[in-house]
Amino acid sequence: MKIKLLVLLVGSFFLSPYLHAQTTGPGKKGPVGISGWVTFWDEGHKSAASFEKHADQIDRAYFEWAKCGPDGLPMPVTEATEELKAKVMEVAAQNKVEAWFMTGNYDVSIKTHNGTWIEKFLYDDALRAKHIQMLVAIAGKYQVKGIQIDYENIKAADKDAFSRFMQELHVAAKAGGFETGIALPAKVDAKGTWDDPQSRDYPAIGGTVDELVPMTYDYHWTTSAAGNITSPEWSEMCGKYAASVMPADKVEVGYPVYGYDWVGMNGNTIVWSQFTDLVHKYQVAPVRDTDYSQELKIDYADASGAKHEAWMSDSYCLEAQCNVVKRNHFYGLGVWYFGAEDESFWSTLKQVNASPEETHLVSADTGFGDVPAGTASGKDAGLTAKDLMTPAVAPDYTYAYPDGKSKVSVVEDKNNRWIDVALEGNDWSGFGVGLSRKDLTAYVSKGALQFYVRGARGGETSTVGFIMDKGPGADEKYSLVTEVPLEHYVKTTGHWQWVTIPLSDFPAQGYHFDAATQSRETGPFKWGRVLEFTGNHTPTSDPNCELFFSAIRIVPVYDPRNVKKTGAKP
Repeated sequence: MKIKLLVLLVGSFFLSPYLHAQTTGPGKKGPVGISGWVTFWDEGHKSAASFEKHADQIDRAYFEWAKCGPDGLPMPVTEATEELKAKVMEVAAQNKVEAWFMTGNYDVSIKTHNGTWIEKFLYDDALRAKHIQMLVAIAGKYQVKGIQIDYENIKAADKDAFSRFMQELHVAAKAGGFETGIALPAKVDAKGTWDDPQSRDYPAIGGTVDELVPMTYDYHWTTSAAGNITSPEWSEMCGKYAASVMPADKVEVGYPVYGYDWVGMNGNTIVWSQFTDLVHKYQVAPVRDTDYSQELKIDYADASGAKHEAWMSDSYCLEAQCNVVKRNHFYGLGVWYFGAEDESFWSTLKQVNASPEETHLVSADTGFGDVPAGTASGKDAGLTAKDLMTPAVAPDYTYAYPDGKSKVSVVEDKNNRWIDVALEGNDWSGFGVGLSRKDLTAYVSKGALQFYVRGARGGETSTVGFIMDKGPGADEKYSLVTEVPLEHYVKTTGHWQWVTIPLSDFPAQGYHFDAATQSRETGPFKWGRVLEFTGNHTPTSDPNCELFFSAIRIVPVYDPRNVKKTGAKP
């Protein structure tokens, strides 16, 4: 149930006729419906045990009983024995839980979902019909409520074929008396940002299925830089898009009860018990990301000296996500996966579901009082320097345009890190460096951007600035840019120079240029939503513009003597 999210979220938001759809339904036990996956491969069958223990609070359960095989046909998950199936079905019946079975395409041999297995039946009418027939037969054998599809890593070119499969499955399932549902790669607009979300036609699929879970997790993933797993705001953006093209009461917000422990860009999945073990073993206090995700983060060095960064959600995050469900009248949460959570998940949920109104029950305190005090982040903390890209902090991602002519790369050497930006000098060109969304509001009046810069030859020109993230607000439809000319603060040479640019020098109004319409949109730049460090270069007669940036950071105060303006007016 993992998704890979390319980090630049591009989209628009829609007012939906479905946003005020009915928020309760048959079997829904509270304002926030609780659905989730019961796995059978976990050690000691902790997932099934958690389901049994908390079934009185659960509305739907997706039992992981089948998966697509290499031949394009469903095959049983061997760990889900007949005895275990009978047990969870009995628990579901006793607690009035809708019992669904889920089929996926995770391939253990490659440690990810295998899209080629799905392609085998998408374009083979006979094989696809047999695939569907077998899924309906499983539903009939165990008399479940519905069939949920979790097929991932599908190519964008397969979008129409996949929609056809879902429509044919729905017709066959309905004829047998069963419902259909799907777990979908999350996106905030119709396009999506990479193959998997681009392969899903939300309106077409949403018009046939009975439930839909945008998998709003893995905002950072196993091979990305370390960072938050999800966030309430991103979940809301994805949910709102889904609810703009289908009834809101079909939508379940995907919610992770897992985290990752990264060394560099190599992350391992961890659950709550493992996170707490790390906290106590290394005596590190979790820090809450109050800037954006509300998740907990720890940094530590293991016995070999390797530096780790681990992220995890907790009950504070859960309550925020439940409030997203309530205010948008979504069905509820789709939890991946039962058995990975801690007990406070259920006690918080009980309080949250006692009222249809949004709640504020859980303290933002990290709850680890037996370890040394940590430092809070964001607007609740004293202002300290924020590293954007340093030897200790890697960028989330980088990109350059025009594609194929400009490039940007991250260079690491002898505990140093810098970016090498080579821009097409005879074209409109630029670059971006992802920053894991920062709230810099409190820094604007007295703070500054600082970095080292040098040119490949000297005399290179570019702007430098920031891009703000989109959001649900009417004035947050575009990723606006605020920037100043680099040459107003330094004349680049072939040697490193230290640059200080007051944040108050950046224009209060940002801009967005729409290449398709050749139009320029403007609006207030939101310093609470800083997503990227960026630069842009205008066409010149010089075909080469190569710049190097290092030690990029934001400081809360600066010495005006370090601001060396060249005389040009910013």
